[in-house]
Amino acid sequence: SFAYEVKSNSPEGWAMAYTTSSSLNLGLIPPKWSVYGNINISAELNSIPKLSAEQQKIGFSGTKNEDLNKSPVFGRLRLGMGMGWNTTAELSWTPPFKINGARPKNLWGLSISRSFMVNDKWHAGLRIFALQGSVFADVTCSKDRASIEPLTDGNSVGCTGISNDKLTMDHRGIETSLSFNELRSGLKPWISLALSDIDPSVQVDAPLINGRELAFLRTQSKVQTYSMGVNFDYDKEYMLTLSGSYTPLSVDRPIKLHSNEDYWTIRIGITRNFSR
Repeated sequence: SFAYEVKSNSPEGWAMAYTTSSSLNLGLIPPKWSVYGNINISAELNSIPKLSAEQQKIGFSGTKNEDLNKSPVFGRLRLGMGMGWNTTAELSWTPPFKINGARPKNLWGLSISRSFMVNDKWHAGLRIFALQGSVFADVTCSKDRASIEPLTDGNSVGCTGISNDKLTMDHRGIETSLSFNELRSGLKPWISLALSDIDPSVQVDAPLINGRELAFLRTQSKVQTYSMGVNFDYDKEYMLTLSGSYTPLSVDRPIKLHSNEDYWTIRIGITRNFSR
């Protein structure tokens, strides 16, 4: 077994940042005017782009294939409550559903946000957020790889069973937003910028023909995320949201790829408001 810290732009560091970017605890909607005791609940789904075989070469400094294409979506439930002074506190949670060998565990987020009126057309928002928790997945030795004879094509690393790798996705950050009060027919467009300090780690636990591989890798980096979206007030109680986010990432691979190494996502959500 071994443990070490990798650079954020190494193939391993990029993979941890890429996966953590899928869980960033960004606001589903910009901070809005809130009074004490108002409650809202939300559900959201975020797309996770599929990586090419070359992009998944991240092990051993970018020479070993890993299985990073797990769930195509990331989901989250939210509970928000008005705290007074136009401030909202929010708790988020990702249900532990297992999809294609990946299962979240104790993935919880917290945030505090406040809305500021600029004028009768614009609102500005400030949000502080954090998330802690992990995802368990068969990245090193996937189900498909483990079904192939060890030390042959498709299983050159020698997997004899499915791995139980743990990715910790801890991060914290701040997000600013600017939104229209309303354009027409209940549509409210907005833009935001988030700065996140991410601290992911991976604990490898893989059964190999020459023994069990136990390793611990971690990295640290700061990422920026640009988002834009539109909210639709279906009525006074329900709001629908469609948005997109882009997180630039850098990676230093042995062989430069022509594919996009940044992270992007499309997000849909629904919010139910309960007013006092």
